[in-house]
Amino acid sequence: MAVTELAWLKCASEAVTAESKEATNTALQVQDEWCARNAPTIPKGRADRGAAFFQQVEDPSVTLLAAHWESVEQHKTWMESTENQSIFPALSNHFQLEKTIFFHLDDVELFKKPEEEGAVSLLESPVISMGRLSIATENRRAFDQVWSEVKGIVEQFAKPNVLRSGWRIEKEDENKEEFVFACGWPSVERHEEFATAEDFQKYVSALSPFTRARDVKHYQRIL
Repeated sequence: MAVTELAWLKCASEAVTAESKEATNTALQVQDEWCARNAPTIPKGRADRGAAFFQQVEDPSVTLLAAHWESVEQHKTWMESTENQSIFPALSNHFQLEKTIFFHLDDVELFKKPEEEGAVSLLESPVISMGRLSIATENRRAFDQVWSEVKGIVEQFAKPNVLRSGWRIEKEDENKEEFVFACGWPSVERHEEFATAEDFQKYVSALSPFTRARDVKHYQRIL
């Protein structure tokens, strides 16, 4: 069952530098080579396996690393490998690794190329919005039903960009679930215009009763 890794790294400086970007690219190259040797069924191309590096728009010192894995266990094997350990010293010069936050999304390849003709993938989008919603565990099934009913409002407004979503696997609280959704946009301004869409209030009203907390940020892919 495929999972998506999401890892937030805090820069040691106020924003991504040419040096920190190069260090990250080198780390991804090491990961590319490890996957080719140890996970032959994973797609060979970096984009095909959903591996990417983003910078947050609201706070340029925050970055996001992503990748698809066949399972959490496969990703854990990579994390414990000598190859992965070897890249830490270089990354630690540019990122506050002790502040890294990461988890997996269940049963979704968030950055997979869409099959629909003309659709723009998240990796090809100039900007993506990523929302993190806190949902009470007992409301997960009901939220899934409501989401399936109203997500089309976002999808229609965002076309030809795509919307993808999934549930966080690793829990911080047994009584709380986290739902993550990502949508591509031509610009942050276009996303902000969604608030003026005809069915926006219907969308908000449907989700609000289930949402304990909400955080939405924008990211631009830089690798």
